[in-house]
Amino acid sequence: MAYQKIVSSGAVYKGKTGMWLYIFHRITGVALFGYLILHIISTALILLGPEVYEGAEAIYKNFYFRIAEIGLMGAILAHAINGLRIIAVDLWKRGSEFQKQLNIISLVLFIGIFVPSTYKMTTSYFDLCLEKSKPGTTLTDCMIRPLPDWKS
Repeated sequence: MAYQKIVSSGAVYKGKTGMWLYIFHRITGVALFGYLILHIISTALILLGPEVYEGAEAIYKNFYFRIAEIGLMGAILAHAINGLRIIAVDLWKRGSEFQKQLNIISLVLFIGIFVPSTYKMTTSYFDLCLEKSKPGTTLTDCMIRPLPDWKS
């Protein structure tokens, strides 16, 4: 019985980078799917009338929602870059030999795109808040209350 040694002894993963990237890829995928459902529901609120829709839209003008948008952007970026890494490992003959290098390239790409994007998203929020607010408004005020009405 030469095949008796194939029986699994438990955990397949030993806690290396590949395992964590696998788990992270699944988590970001589920999170993005959840966001997609939330986005569809939010957009569908227009069917209930403009008051309901604009009430929901007011939530998106909040500083803390901007932080959630940065998290969303990070999840999209990480999921996309890791997906490209997976494609490289799967379709390139020598991809499995270069997994560590591909992991490092993925991390550098993520940081290189995420950090400036986060900076731009945050500063644009504060610039818009200070522009639309009354004179004397501070950055703390922009963090505490929602943005003023965009229409004015």
